[in-house]
Amino acid sequence: MVTTHSTSIHPDRISRRVVLGGLAGVGAATTLAAAGCSTDSGSGSGSGGGGQQGANQVLPTYQAYEGVTPTYPAEPGRTSAAFESYPADPPRYAEEAPGDGTPVTFMGPTSFAAPPPLRNNTFWQEMNARVGSDLDINLTPAGEYDAKFATSVAGDQLPDMFYIGGMASLPQFMTSKAADLTEYLSGDNILNYPGLANIPTDSWRECIFDGTIRSVPLNRGLVSLPSILVREDVLAEKGISSADATDFEALYDLSKELTGGDVFAWTGAPTGHIRNMLDIPHTWVLGEDGKLTTSLQDERQEQALEASRRLVADGLVHPEAAGTPVATRKLWFGSGTGPLHPDSFIAWFSLYIQNADVEGIEIQALPMAGFNGGQGTQALPRPNAGRTAINASAGDRIPTLLKIADWLAAPTGTEEYRFNKYGVEDHNFTLEGSDPVPTDKADEVNIGSLYICDAARAIYSPGRPAATQSAWEHQKAVTEKAVEDPTYGLYSETYSRRITTLNRALDAVREDIMAGRKPVSAWKPAAEDFMKKGGTKILEEFQQALDADPTR
Repeated sequence: MVTTHSTSIHPDRISRRVVLGGLAGVGAATTLAAAGCSTDSGSGSGSGGGGQQGANQVLPTYQAYEGVTPTYPAEPGRTSAAFESYPADPPRYAEEAPGDGTPVTFMGPTSFAAPPPLRNNTFWQEMNARVGSDLDINLTPAGEYDAKFATSVAGDQLPDMFYIGGMASLPQFMTSKAADLTEYLSGDNILNYPGLANIPTDSWRECIFDGTIRSVPLNRGLVSLPSILVREDVLAEKGISSADATDFEALYDLSKELTGGDVFAWTGAPTGHIRNMLDIPHTWVLGEDGKLTTSLQDERQEQALEASRRLVADGLVHPEAAGTPVATRKLWFGSGTGPLHPDSFIAWFSLYIQNADVEGIEIQALPMAGFNGGQGTQALPRPNAGRTAINASAGDRIPTLLKIADWLAAPTGTEEYRFNKYGVEDHNFTLEGSDPVPTDKADEVNIGSLYICDAARAIYSPGRPAATQSAWEHQKAVTEKAVEDPTYGLYSETYSRRITTLNRALDAVREDIMAGRKPVSAWKPAAEDFMKKGGTKILEEFQQALDADPTR
């Protein structure tokens, strides 16, 4: 039986979420991600961490930050906090600089272009002054980070703080090379760090190894929901609405009406969304008996593939979609030549920024309708985009490094958050009303400090209060019926070593099915092969970790 919920969840415990996406675009999502299945293919994404004896005793206390009141409140597991505008007089989060005057070294991945160097970067200079310690940040392009991380580990050259890259034998590494943060962050101890305490408890589950806290999470929460973004203005010109997609056949008809000339309804095949319409759970499923199974061999998988293939075969998906980078598909969406766009929920707001010169643009998200009507099952994302550890050799500097992490996690609505995200007023941004609007110096902000630590994510789109309201209401609607990944926070060595290869093989079969090179029936033997070559072993290891986890 699929684990679902239809009511709000206790704010201190939301578990078993799906493993999806990456850090601000870090890593490529494979078929299983698009299908609502788990991946672990780069930059530390995927399951790992908690599930050991003692985890329940060390989980940090969740305490929502009360210094700022959002327009719409957060309901962990149901909605993110949302702000229709930035507070006119944002409160200061910290009374003093968190640093100790000694430089702090950090390494992590990035999906942004390299920022101007420190000597030419006003924001970076001001960041160092406000932190009270110079931040020596070494960034590596996301696709190359795992190799760089492995080299640093092998050479025993890890910096003061480091983003956890993908690797095998992760628990052994974490308990030997990452500082034990338990005495500072467990239970109510975390209340000394209000920004970290504002991160929901579930985000901390993959930070626990052998009953000890060994990293801090980079929270994303529900802003990572897999979504279908819609150019509602383009639909309106046709006299239709995203609300008309009340089942798959209605969605198909809507797609046909949108397609014609150089316009194709879809920027990519929506296989994952259709799986959700069919209530197909994630790759790993927890039954009422406490036993894990897989959904890969669920008979509905072929139904979802057939429906998605039909959209492709009938010319409703852009013919160049397969293999085309998401950045290009975003351009199709912005130009209106691909008005239905599978992406992450957070792209709702970046696409507004990217297409600020498109007159009348209105973005919505497709409702989660059931395949035959009613409501489908929304796949919940994994809570984090990654995690950062402190070097085990940090010694008595640990409290200072945690204070810096806490300062970087200053909640949305504070003056520090505005600085961390938008930079120096009248240089990196200007104010329109109370909302920060980036200038041509905005690229200075991409120094990588958000990969050290980040605030619990909220919904905020400067100057677009209606978009904020729509986004919050969409979250609340689709999470009314949602499925979580039971393996979140658990560790499987086979998963760590084999999942990329297994995913790649399954992804190739899906692509062949979409292109008409193989029949839909090719999925079943591919799923069987997935299990034979590692999936069964992964299930066994996840089951062992689940059985040993006192928090489940």
